[in-house]
Amino acid sequence: MSPDTGKQATRAASSDAPPSGDLRPPPLLVLVLSTAISSLALHMVLPALPEMAFVFGIPPGDIGFVVTTYLIGLSAAQLIVGPLSDRFGRRPVLLAGTGLYIAMTLLCIATPSTLWLLIARALQAFGGCAGMVLGRTIIRDCYPRDRAASGMGYLTVALATGSMLAPGIGAFIIHYTGWRGVFVTLAAIGVAALITSWRYLPETNRFKLERLDTRMLVRNYQWLLRSRTFLKYALATSCQLSSWFAFVTIMPAALVAVFHQPATAYGLWVLLPMTGYVLGNAAVGRLSTRVGGTRLIQVGLAISAIGAAAMVVGAMGLVPGPLAFFGPMAIIVVGNGLVTPNANVAAISVNPAIMGAASGLLGFFLWTMSVFSTATVSFAGTDNLAALAAVVVGGNLIAIVLLLRVPR
Repeated sequence: MSPDTGKQATRAASSDAPPSGDLRPPPLLVLVLSTAISSLALHMVLPALPEMAFVFGIPPGDIGFVVTTYLIGLSAAQLIVGPLSDRFGRRPVLLAGTGLYIAMTLLCIATPSTLWLLIARALQAFGGCAGMVLGRTIIRDCYPRDRAASGMGYLTVALATGSMLAPGIGAFIIHYTGWRGVFVTLAAIGVAALITSWRYLPETNRFKLERLDTRMLVRNYQWLLRSRTFLKYALATSCQLSSWFAFVTIMPAALVAVFHQPATAYGLWVLLPMTGYVLGNAAVGRLSTRVGGTRLIQVGLAISAIGAAAMVVGAMGLVPGPLAFFGPMAIIVVGNGLVTPNANVAAISVNPAIMGAASGLLGFFLWTMSVFSTATVSFAGTDNLAALAAVVVGGNLIAIVLLLRVPR
């Protein structure tokens, strides 16, 4: 990367000015729908996993790989979507990704085999991740850093609320229509996201790159990988969130196999940690501009540490039933909710000229680590909840170590 770009990045790391000038942001509903489709496709399908395992003849312990495959698609797309939006703009890339998401969701409905299901899920994630990557980038295009964190907090509250309700909604749909009804619902939500984005989403990238080639992408990623600030924020938030995805991968089946509860019980139990995540992000939305992101991160790390200690107690069998795991996870994600929006904004703000690439690399770290965390607990099996506790506690401890001495 050129010296001028490096100087710009240095200024951006300490500047509160919006990188793209005074832009009018799109309506929140547009960003919520575009960003939510990928998360809903993950969480709404979770109650369907036991039925899908039966229909496709997949061993119950291996059905978690349906989630892992989805995360692989998310991970692979991260490094492509962000740079494409830096070159061609946020709007066309978001619309194209949403269109691919809809097509692959329909393929999931008609899939004839397990192989095609896994392929469709990976490509569904690939398209859906456009909203996930570009939602936070569009907010940063329009707002200075602290206000962007506040906006991202409110956006995450809306998304987390949807994700919190998604398993229960999915269980209700499955009860009356079977697992394919979930994918019909997801396709309809994708169509709504496409229509609202086409109608109301403006182009927010005022500094499109003149060209995009492999060497430029490599230089951009090399610059980011040499940035200690980017790496610490990106790796910390990835460690925290990958532990959450390990949790939601294994717990639907564990509730049935270990705690002998019906498959629909997951939709109720998961409300506990999802409520905690909503509370954490709501606090960011209200307090980020007044308190500052750094202090909220410190508070969030302390809360996550308390939750991690409680998870150890639960894994030792000192708390009965599912509460041993859902209770500590609720505490952990309150802390994660305080950390994630602020850490995400800090990570993608290191250089406004390549914010799309930074957002993509941040997402790549997250989903790649999530692939490993979900695969780890899937290989360990649904009855090995000690492995789940190790992944959750370990991920949060690593995040604490990284952010305790993050560069200011």
